[in-house]
Amino acid sequence: MYEDASKDELIKLLSLRDLEIEHLKKSNDDLKNEIQKIKNMVEQTVNRDPLTGLYNRKVVQEAYEKCQTAIMCDIDDFKKLNDTYGHNFGDEVLVNVAKIISSSVRSTDYVVRWGGEEFIIFVDNPNVEVASLLAERIRTTIENLHLTGHNIDNVPRITMSFGVSRFHVSDSLVSDIEKVDMALYHSKRNGKNKITLFDESILEENNKLNDDSLRTL
Repeated sequence: MYEDASKDELIKLLSLRDLEIEHLKKSNDDLKNEIQKIKNMVEQTVNRDPLTGLYNRKVVQEAYEKCQTAIMCDIDDFKKLNDTYGHNFGDEVLVNVAKIISSSVRSTDYVVRWGGEEFIIFVDNPNVEVASLLAERIRTTIENLHLTGHNIDNVPRITMSFGVSRFHVSDSLVSDIEKVDMALYHSKRNGKNKITLFDESILEENNKLNDDSLRTL
């Protein structure tokens, strides 16, 4: 093909070829970036809660496999807030709480909107004391949250209750979630706006409450 071409022509042809290769490389990089954007959009749609932007339950198994402790938290008296001040105010509370939680955790942790006003933080640390300190930091920040501009004379104080438990001490995700849930509802039953660390006494208390409720049926 190049037998009759002069040296200068060959150099020009090779330069053009190099330019074409660079162009193809750039096009390939642009395509990869576009694919990544689409993947991110799909993740936002499939794995994220549309209101808060937090993860939804679809990532729970992944989070459970990667993390060692959990914090379950619930906004205190949220139904009363909704009923008294309206759902727009309730949504703003959820969004602000989600922002506080998200800004308090590390990039390796997972924050999941579990449902309604309930959240789970999957903490990438085996030390429950570390998780408890994180819960306390979030609790005090939310306790000091002041929402304004709602034409409400006395905007209520927002508080949350927390349960903390180590993961992978049971035989399943369901069992471990039940433990952190028991810890959370111990906080709810004992004054709210507090943190409870799961232990065997919490399990005994929960079993007794279940037995008592069965006796009343």
